[in-house]
Amino acid sequence: MRHNAAPHPGPSHEGEGEKAQRSAGSPSPLMERGWGGVRKKLYPALIVLCLTSPAFAQSTLSVEADSNPEYLAGLAQLFNSASRIAPETLNGEGPLLRITPDGAVSTADNSRLSAVDQELAESARRLFSLYRSMGGQTGERALLFQRTKNGLFAAREGMAGTLSHSLGAAMGGALQAIARADASLPASAATWIPELAAALSSPSMRPPPYPVARVPRNQRTLISLTGPEIASAGPDAILAGPPGSTINILKTEAGHLQASTVFSETTPEGFAKLYLYHSGDALTPVTSFDIAVGAGRAGAAVVEPDDHGASARTATTLLQAGATQASRDGQIGTANDVNMFALHITEPGMLAVNSRGSSDVTARLLDSRGNPVASNDDGGAGYNFEIRTPVNPGNYLLSVQHCCGGSGNYHIDTTLTPR
Repeated sequence: MRHNAAPHPGPSHEGEGEKAQRSAGSPSPLMERGWGGVRKKLYPALIVLCLTSPAFAQSTLSVEADSNPEYLAGLAQLFNSASRIAPETLNGEGPLLRITPDGAVSTADNSRLSAVDQELAESARRLFSLYRSMGGQTGERALLFQRTKNGLFAAREGMAGTLSHSLGAAMGGALQAIARADASLPASAATWIPELAAALSSPSMRPPPYPVARVPRNQRTLISLTGPEIASAGPDAILAGPPGSTINILKTEAGHLQASTVFSETTPEGFAKLYLYHSGDALTPVTSFDIAVGAGRAGAAVVEPDDHGASARTATTLLQAGATQASRDGQIGTANDVNMFALHITEPGMLAVNSRGSSDVTARLLDSRGNPVASNDDGGAGYNFEIRTPVNPGNYLLSVQHCCGGSGNYHIDTTLTPR
């Protein structure tokens, strides 16, 4: 066992007597917008979101998810609202509307709402919903809207308001007011909000793409990282995510990294980060990427498909009868995943089995009756295992799992040296 003290932020590392558990945008143009209205063009199977690393502008994060982010639909609804209400309709006398983040609408005199006032209230609800779906925190303050002879009054409760001559301009101002009070907003999103507000104010403008990749919960998501930092992190790089996330690196080559992630129901919604580490330095991240964790699918948790069985009957053959060398790739997909490998020894000799990679895996070698022959945790390079033991002819099982309930990829090399 190895003990490290990790600074914040970063993946959790081992405390006294236990090791670390290392488990672990812009949207593509999924809508065609004809201003004066929004024509949605939503692809059902694939979403690609691109994100520039705040630390290194040359790196990008792409997220391929199996459903459409709610904020795209919310964005379309907002722009529809902004263009549907004619500016002259807003000049008049109307009640002061108070719309809370949970969607409740009230007026000072409990007056009946006109169709225009109902649309104003609905626009405020959509604004709150859009902001939450991006991962933002709306707080408790309500939005206030009121039609006046001089234009549309809009304000965040307890803050100074503005008079606008279009609903889009009023919503843009309200959006900026919400963002100013949200300390959790990353710098990239805070920079984007004024651009969106400006686009809402002018129906002829195209809304800018959202700069933070949104990753839904409870579904498998493919993440692609590209940039010079990927190469510097090395072939055995570590990608760590927020609590409740499982991240398996699928491949790393030529400055490109692809990983498969599953964010569970326990992963907090809101802004989070992905941290990229070099396998030889799990204390200092090479770079980080902002993400927004969304609600995703309800229901049963999604897990990675199991690549190797967990019993003698379903074990994957590692060393065939008569062979003296073999290699296999493996993946620990979930906290309790166990990978079993079969070794068929036909002559006595010295058996050497070791793992390679950034995953902290342990191994046990069992005989045909399930009795332990040898085991190891950190005997190899880094956090890898290494078993060296004499063996007689027979069938053996190698059981591999993560040391601390984490996940990740690994590679096994096996050599039998006959006596």
